[in-house]
Amino acid sequence: MQQHDVVVVGAGSNSLVAAAYLAKAGRKVLVLEKNDVCGGGAISQEIAPGYIHDTHACGLVTCLGNPVLVNDELGLLARHGLELLPVESSFASLFDDGSSFFIYKDLDRTCEEVAKFSEKDAGAFRDFVIEARSLLPLLNRGAATPPLPTGRFISLLESNPLGRKLAEAMFASCYDIIDERFESEHVKIHFMKWCAEAMVNPEEKGTGILIYNLMGVACDIEPVYVKGGTGNLANALISVIEGFGGEVRVNSEVTRVRVSGGRATGVELDDGERVAAREAVIASIHPWKLGEYVPEVDGEIAAAARRTNLSHYGALLQGIALDTIPRFRAGDEVLKAQGVEFVPLGMEAMRRTFDEYRYGRIPQGHLSPMAIMPSLHDPTRAPEGCMTLWLYHFAPMVLAEGGLEGWRDHRQRFADDVWEVFKAGVTNIDDSNIVARHIECPLDHHNHSGSMIHGDIIGLATQIGQMLGRRPTPQLAQYAVPGIGGLYLAGPFMHPGGTVTLGGRATAIKMYQDMGIPLTTGFEGI
Repeated sequence: MQQHDVVVVGAGSNSLVAAAYLAKAGRKVLVLEKNDVCGGGAISQEIAPGYIHDTHACGLVTCLGNPVLVNDELGLLARHGLELLPVESSFASLFDDGSSFFIYKDLDRTCEEVAKFSEKDAGAFRDFVIEARSLLPLLNRGAATPPLPTGRFISLLESNPLGRKLAEAMFASCYDIIDERFESEHVKIHFMKWCAEAMVNPEEKGTGILIYNLMGVACDIEPVYVKGGTGNLANALISVIEGFGGEVRVNSEVTRVRVSGGRATGVELDDGERVAAREAVIASIHPWKLGEYVPEVDGEIAAAARRTNLSHYGALLQGIALDTIPRFRAGDEVLKAQGVEFVPLGMEAMRRTFDEYRYGRIPQGHLSPMAIMPSLHDPTRAPEGCMTLWLYHFAPMVLAEGGLEGWRDHRQRFADDVWEVFKAGVTNIDDSNIVARHIECPLDHHNHSGSMIHGDIIGLATQIGQMLGRRPTPQLAQYAVPGIGGLYLAGPFMHPGGTVTLGGRATAIKMYQDMGIPLTTGFEGI
């Protein structure tokens, strides 16, 4: 039986980060990945010669305040080839009345954008950003370390007036806050759609903290692309692990964590192979599957984990290789933005669309896709004069007709409807410009990763009952499984949540503390 100090189940970005910190501490680390490529949601593929498409995460934002990058604690930037390319504008809405709204890394310039629709809203936006900025250090620190218990965190907030505002927001919805602060339908819809990227209905109570996060970074952080594709982030993390003597194996599916004497002692693979772990197992096991992978876990803990809620909807994503660069009806400024939303006006219609997702129905109208065009900022992703388009739309996960498998019949039709909306927003593109097209729906996401059950690309719903010290449950929020020594969790279903957060750093902090490793061995400023 092979033996290592730490065995890691799954090679998503979170578990790779945790593995890298343990390898940095001198532990002999083995990472096991079921697919033939590592990265989880941080992967890329060549969909046609010279066209690189990110099949899940594309532009990076939420990880930019993490010390993994800010302090380059793992040497990803200095020694392991990771290159990040900034984008001038983070988020743009192109409305169906011909108007547009851009968020820039410049508060004054963005206020001018808001003022196109409402001078009053421009002032409200400025005040909101300044308010949220003052809270961002607290939110950023909490995102990169194990969370405080929710009650303790709220008590901390209640100790000062600004904190009390954030505490109130934690129990409100994004819609409540946006509707209270702004008057223009254009402005409201812009921020509603942005908040909805967390894959939870922005009218859901307990989502209000999201808008504070967005406002805190809106005009301060330049979103970035990973040069050569997001998959190179995973490649750089693998380079760190291997550089410290660790090993990463693909096509190695773990089916069970082995437990003996109340401790995790290793894992078993689908072919019967057993791998021993002298000190710990780090597992990217979705809460719904915890009892299946670890039958020895306490029944109440497993049951609570199974009761956690998935996100409200998933996504249909297209990677489209184009033989020319689109010309947008809204003008060339669009090409500077990272995310470009095609947004029909009508607040009621938009709100009703989220109800369609809730009931498992594909919307028949009011489509609002997001386009990302990384090759315009990273020439390595497409041949000269061409473009790789990342075209995305929210989608119900389990269909009312046909369930999850029903996507086999609906994937292409819905993708075509979304493609038609994009074509209507440009002047020089038709079907003849397509070199290649790659389509993935919730069923594909479900099959790709055990962290994306039913196509939930965020792992679990991002709402107050499953955030901070309650993500995924209060018993599991500290990354360790009670009653099973040496078993740790990493993944998008853990704090701080989905998207590429590099959240495995917090798992590693907990492990250093439990294993008696000085935090200064791997981390700065702790």
